[in-house]
Amino acid sequence: TIYFPSLRLTIFQQQIMKSQSLSFHFVPKHLLLLICCFSSSSNTIKFTEAIFTKRPKTGDASPSLPSLERPSLVQKALETNGCIYYFGLGSNMSRTKLENRSVCGTKINIQSMEAAVVPNYRLAFNMRGFPPLEPGMGSLEPTSPTGRDDDTTTTEGTTTTLQQESSSNDAFGSKPLHSYMHNECHGALVKLSAEDYEKVARSEGVSAEATNPGYEEIVVTAIPYDTNRPPVQAVALRARPHVRLYQDPCPSVRYMNILKEGAQELGLKPCYQDFLQQHPVQVNSNILRKLAVLNLVWTVLVSYRLKMRFVSRIQSWVLFQVYVPSSANRVSRILSEILTSLILFPGSFMGMFVFAIMHMTGSIPPFMKVMIDQHWHGKS
Repeated sequence: TIYFPSLRLTIFQQQIMKSQSLSFHFVPKHLLLLICCFSSSSNTIKFTEAIFTKRPKTGDASPSLPSLERPSLVQKALETNGCIYYFGLGSNMSRTKLENRSVCGTKINIQSMEAAVVPNYRLAFNMRGFPPLEPGMGSLEPTSPTGRDDDTTTTEGTTTTLQQESSSNDAFGSKPLHSYMHNECHGALVKLSAEDYEKVARSEGVSAEATNPGYEEIVVTAIPYDTNRPPVQAVALRARPHVRLYQDPCPSVRYMNILKEGAQELGLKPCYQDFLQQHPVQVNSNILRKLAVLNLVWTVLVSYRLKMRFVSRIQSWVLFQVYVPSSANRVSRILSEILTSLILFPGSFMGMFVFAIMHMTGSIPPFMKVMIDQHWHGKS
């Protein structure tokens, strides 16, 4: 049986205001995520403000989503200039990556960083990306029906009553592609000043000015590996429904390598590192990978240079309709790759000429050079 899982996608975009080095206008979020993740440093692209648009609802002529109220833990720390514990589970498990996430070009000062576990949540890759290069990004997803207050979990002899600050979107969930053996998520417990935490949050598109960000802040109970340290309330990021896929896709090899390096650096438990090693990753053929890279060149151009953002939104939606994870059966993978190649071909054909012009004029952006090195030459 040839099976294409329904991912229940919703179109969304992000508008980036004028920065010191680039001016972005109505850049779709999935493209912006891809651009940011390939940027080798925080100085490559500098953002000063992120404003997310709203999720359309059926029959709503002027759709809008209300601004999210930030958790009281975050608000209090910002008002008093106190410290915040942040739980990083994706690329932010890497100290180097986290230190250079600042959107204003200044280094983030990490006061402490240690391994910790959050019960009743899992590592999800359900933050909508751009297939087939980066199908999904990391998010913290509840494993219980609500993932909130009064759950009691025992972790290695330590019984903890969770006092989670419930998400406003608990009704929405997603299915894992590969599950960890325990009902918990391991990651980095990071202590930051309120100012530095805000830099991290802004780099993820979360701020007081963001009207509809891709991530929402949730408060979870993080238990340090060090048994001499008590559990603490920490802020983590969860994908919001309008960017949350119904089922986790495969993360890219590039993204998963960052997670594995961060897990090893943190000294996460061997069983969790094994889980990351065994998790399926997106494997693309050389032809498909090159088509996707050239298509991205064209898509970025039409999205923020020509302001024809509907092109990338439609293409992204169609790509996910034919997407299957690399763990699917061989027939489904072959058919998916053929259909994906056909969808990408028009954009890649145009992107080939755009890239040739950039190459001749020496105007290839730094992030694009990194992307080509990692995907075009098969180093992902």
